[in-house]
Amino acid sequence: MSYHVEHLHSVQAVDDAIDGEGESGRLVVVRFGRGGHADCARLDAALAAAAERVGPVAALYAVDIDEVQGFNAMYELHLPCTLMFFYGYRHVDVRSLRGRDDVDWAAYCGGGGFPGLVQTVHQSAKAGRRLVIVD
Repeated sequence: MSYHVEHLHSVQAVDDAIDGEGESGRLVVVRFGRGGHADCARLDAALAAAAERVGPVAALYAVDIDEVQGFNAMYELHLPCTLMFFYGYRHVDVRSLRGRDDVDWAAYCGGGGFPGLVQTVHQSAKAGRRLVIVD
């Protein structure tokens, strides 16, 4: 099976993606951001490179927050690039051990650590945890 990063172009498409995986046992990973921003470009490259490895446990999506603005206020999407995780219809909060609420995803995932991060979040969410702390 071939896995990839799908770009979503509406609020309904994002909702459908999250709902569609709700019962599957797979994690939904959504990159919200500005597609032209350097951090988003680096993160998109990391997502694409990891798609085959994480595909069995995670569905990967990208959303341009200028095109799809319906989540900007709800999720406080004020950074140019934010990665969010959902499992079983619910948001899984992933935070930095360093005490910051916003993880610099482009820096964190740029070194090839993204598949391990997805595995960790998936295992934690499967165990019922809705908060995952990463180093």
